[in-house]
Formats: sequence, C-alpha cells, structure tokens
Amino acid sequence: MLIDGKSSKIPLNAQTIVTHAHSDHFAFMYSNPRTRATQETIDLFFCQKKPTGPITFQPTQFNEKIVFDPDIPDLDVRLVSSGHVLGSASVSIKYKDKVILFTSDIGGRGQLTIKEPITKIDADILVIEATFGSPELVFPSREEISMEILKWSADVIKEKRNVVFSAGKLGSAQELIKMFNNLTNLRVVTHGDVTPVSDVYQKHGIQLEYFDSKSEEGREILRDGEAIIIQPREKKIVPYFIKEHVNYRSAIVTGMASRFIYKDYDAAFPLSSHANYPELIEYIKEVSPELIFTMYGLEEKLAKAITNELDIPAIPLRKKEEQSQQKMPEKPKKQKQIEKKIPKAQIKNKPSNKDAKKKTTLDDFFSD
Repeated sequence: MLIDGKSSKIPLNAQTIVTHAHSDHFAFMYSNPRTRATQETIDLFFCQKKPTGPITFQPTQFNEKIVFDPDIPDLDVRLVSSGHVLGSASVSIKYKDKVILFTSDIGGRGQLTIKEPITKIDADILVIEATFGSPELVFPSREEISMEILKWSADVIKEKRNVVFSAGKLGSAQELIKMFNNLTNLRVVTHGDVTPVSDVYQKHGIQLEYFDSKSEEGREILRDGEAIIIQPREKKIVPYFIKEHVNYRSAIVTGMASRFIYKDYDAAFPLSSHANYPELIEYIKEVSPELIFTMYGLEEKLAKAITNELDIPAIPLRKKEEQSQQKMPEKPKKQKQIEKKIPKAQIKNKPSNKDAKKKTTLDDFFSD
C-alpha cells in the first residue's frame, strides 16, 4: 500500500491512496486505476488535469473500510476527514490491535468551506505533517485575519480600485470567496484556473457566488471596477484579463506570510488551509500516540518540539539511508530561542518518563 507517492511509476498491482487534490499529492492518479480517494478528490483532480486516456478510480467514503485484493487478515484501513480542503483525508491503518494514523495535510480551526470537520482518533503511531511545525509559527485567529483582509479590501475599494488576491486555487481561493460572500456585497471575479475548482465545491454542496473572468458578467464587473479578483498564487503578475484595468492593489494569501516577506505585493495575509503549530500540538494531544514521525516541511523542528514539550519520542522522516541511522532525539537542556515575527507559543519542559517510552521503532509495536 502506497500513500501520496511522488512518482506515477508504480507496480500495477499496488494499492494506492491519494489523500487530497493538491498537485504535490496526486501523482498516483495519473496511472493507477486501483487508486483510492474520496469522490471530491477525484472530481478536483479531473478539473485540474486532463488525462490523455480513460482513467477510473475507486471512490471511497470517510470511514468506509478499504477492501484489499487479496484480502489481508486483521488489516483495517479507512479514510477519515483531515479538514484541509474539500474531500481531504487522513489514513487510519489498524493491524490487529495497533493503529497507525497518517495525517497527510491537516487543516486548522474555523475554515468556512470544509464539509466534514477534522477527525482525530486514538493511535499508537502518528505520522504527522510539519508544514508549520516550528514553535514560532502561530497565526492570529481566523476571525482576526478575515477582519484584516476585509478592512484592507474596503480601503482599496474606497480608492475606486480593484482588489487582486493571489491565493491557492484549491482551498484558500474558495475560503476567500466564501468570506466575501458571507460578509460583504462585493462581487467576486475568478481566474480561469480558480473557476473550475470552485465549481466542484459547488457540486459538493459548498455554496459560493463568483463570476468567471472570461464570462460576459465577469468582463462587465471588471470594467465597472471595485471588484474582488482571485487568481492562483503561482501567477505572479496581474492577469491579462485586467491589464486594461490598471487601477488595482494586490495581496497574497498564504500561511507562508508568517515566515516570509512578499515585496511584490501591497499586502500579505497568513490565511492558510494548514494547521499552525499550536493546532498541530493540540491534534497530537488528542490522538495521544506513543511514537511520532514528522514529515512535509519543518519535520526536524517539529520533532524536537514534540519531544521537548510532550515527552513523546518523535523522529523526522528523511531519506531511507538517513532514516536508518536516525537516533531518538535527546531532550534539549534549554529550548533554543528562534527569532520571530509573530507571537511564539510557550513551551514548557515536562519531567521525562524514560521507562514508559521504550517503544521507539515500528518493530517494537509489531514484534508480537
């Protein structure tokens, strides 16, 4: 079984799982018809990519047991909601009496376009993402960020300008649309790459109101001005469809605004589909694992922080040759101070309990 692989070249008889429809996770969906994913993820994949030949996948609902062929006795694999984007999943793997939970990307609190809230289950082993896994990466509340975005946008609109947001076309873009729909009367115009993704959200019950930039209504709104325009984050220049409307200000929306300065934009807002550091720690506490592996991003920093704050063995996943040499991290004598731009989460040292933490490898858990 393979989850969120980086290569589409895999054995035809492999059972693969894709947790969500961000492009850095769905390589398997190019070639393997045995791939499991939620229906939302499958629809989002097809709206972003046009396969050269017929491809079918196996839609899987949350909490539905995945049946393997041939069947593996005592194995129970299920998808559970990760609260990241539409249809996103974590993977629960139970073998006999042990549970591994692979989070993939997980979302934070207060998202407006998540159908299923994040599911947290008890697990013996947790494999957790570390995109914002450093103790200083603490976002303001989603409500605070939303108010800042709305206030900045209102000031721009008062200047008779258009507002251009660069955001992730899957996740952040739909959050922006929903925010402006719920809290303002401003009209939203979407770039051609954002529109089909938003259409899938609507198909699955997330009500959004927007106008495609190439539509007659969209063109008219752009000519009138004072509109909210949402384009993909990878588009670093103002899109061609508003070049004639040069009266605008631009902002980028990304959790990375908590780490970096974006000089090419008039403003930057740390609105993210990912959990930030305190939310990752809260998630770990609720899952209550005995062993943790960190991956995706700041895995070393998160592993050290987990060991220090929660007294749970944590190992960053690395290349295979490095992983085999990885030793359990020792608890630091003093927490390293990190230069920060935003308030830092407090880390408290807890007394060690070495006798209770003897299981430090997968073999320790499954040797019986």
